[in-house]
Amino acid sequence: MLKLLRFPMTKKLPMGLLAALAVTFLLGLPYLGSEPLWFDEVLSWSVYRHSASPVEMIGYLAQYENHPPLYYLMMAGWIRAVGDSAFALRGFSLLFALLSVGLLYGLAREWFGRTTASAAAMAMALSPFFVEFSREARPYMMLTAFAIGGWFTLSRWQRTGSRAAIIGFGVLALAGLYTHYAYWFVLGSQVLAALMFIPRAVPNGGRQLAAALGGILFAYLPWVPVLAKNLLAQYRTVGDLTPLSSLTQPENFLPLDVVMNFLFFPSKWPVDAFGRLLQGSTLLLLAVGAGLVALIAWRRVRQGDAAATNRWQRLVLVGMWVVAPLLLFLVSPLSGRYSWYYQRHVLFVLPAVAVAVVLAGQELLARSRLGFSPTVVAAAVVCAYVLMNSPQYFTNDATWDPQHQFPAVVQAIEDQERGGRELIVGFWPNYRILLDYYYHGGQTVGSLVPEAIGSRQLTIASGSPRQTPVEGYLLTHPHIPYRDYRLPSDLSRYDRLWVVSVTPSLFDLDIALIAAGWTPTYVPLPQPLKIFLFRFDRLAGLCRPMAGS
Repeated sequence: MLKLLRFPMTKKLPMGLLAALAVTFLLGLPYLGSEPLWFDEVLSWSVYRHSASPVEMIGYLAQYENHPPLYYLMMAGWIRAVGDSAFALRGFSLLFALLSVGLLYGLAREWFGRTTASAAAMAMALSPFFVEFSREARPYMMLTAFAIGGWFTLSRWQRTGSRAAIIGFGVLALAGLYTHYAYWFVLGSQVLAALMFIPRAVPNGGRQLAAALGGILFAYLPWVPVLAKNLLAQYRTVGDLTPLSSLTQPENFLPLDVVMNFLFFPSKWPVDAFGRLLQGSTLLLLAVGAGLVALIAWRRVRQGDAAATNRWQRLVLVGMWVVAPLLLFLVSPLSGRYSWYYQRHVLFVLPAVAVAVVLAGQELLARSRLGFSPTVVAAAVVCAYVLMNSPQYFTNDATWDPQHQFPAVVQAIEDQERGGRELIVGFWPNYRILLDYYYHGGQTVGSLVPEAIGSRQLTIASGSPRQTPVEGYLLTHPHIPYRDYRLPSDLSRYDRLWVVSVTPSLFDLDIALIAAGWTPTYVPLPQPLKIFLFRFDRLAGLCRPMAGS
């Protein structure tokens, strides 16, 4: 693959590339294990833990999960090799972050030269959005690396008509599609770009492209039924529950946040009015610079400059890489189905934005009349940017996110274990999976979920990441009166229940348990923990399985 991409490997790596790789490594490495894993990260581990074989894992993912299997299969091999600590799980993403930076340098160097490549690689490495997911045990860094590689091989094929390049493009596209469904946005933009610039170096370029796309679709056919099932399931409303899409931020928030708060500013939470003004002004300035870059290139094309034609084509590729996936995302089911922080689904746009920002900045610096060296101005801008984003580089999320507090909660439970048979219940399904990861005692960890869609019979889900397809719906939103549900008969096997919840209200689960003969006790946790812990002790001979009709 390195030979295919002609990655700029020499006896001595370029200093710009080394600097960007060093920044990526230094911003990611110290924090791989500094904060506890949250639900999505633990899910990566849980799928591996409860799958006896790759075939079983693929079967589980096809039935219950929202993602294709490639990341999980590769993560399984990684866990077997290096372990399942937070540091190890996140280290897999950091490797792909380093690969992404290296690939972006190689692509930008081929398109626009070494200076632009160094600056673009560094810009992406410093993006707080990139830093955040470079140290998260999820498939988004892997997806980004495949996207950059896909654009690299597509560009090489457009320039040379190389059969190896179009085969590499097909392989990387297929890997991306089997990593995450959002790669369809990448592939859509790449197909449009390929149709615009079919290479003239070979007479059958169109046939090569058609063969590559046909091969991609043929190899993806086994997963098409799973994709169709997942798309239908995303919009299925169970009972009287509120669809998740209606619980998101205001409709105009997602486009606003993608534009204003997505890539080069603190990306996870909104900022104040001054911050929005600063971001808007900066983005407007960069838009002016990008417009000047495109205008100058187009004028030179009109004048018959052959070199300018090549530059114009590459600028169009950058523009399509930035705009097309975002538009496809915003009109796709993912935009309406998930809440605003799922911008991570379009993280693969970041490399193109980094290139565009650098090109715009170079044009603005070349035209500035500030009386300072452009190098000095650029250094000052980078320093100000790093200072502005340093809180997001170095802040531990455990100060605000209850999901990162589970090691302390588990320790409190372990300190109070009283013997006998105990069931540790995660009131919401993600909490059960977190408990399963952090708890190392001898008791059972589970959650209470309906046996099937529409069923009023609860069952104890333990072991597997999810027991039923409805689990995510039913226990994610507080719309269930548990006193109307029938408790599992095998609850009588336990002497004690521990219930972990993000709210003090258990939505009538406490009423159902009291009616079935359990005595509740609120267990205060030390500050600043934001999770509530309840203990229910079974009264001998009084536990009844039915809590509702």
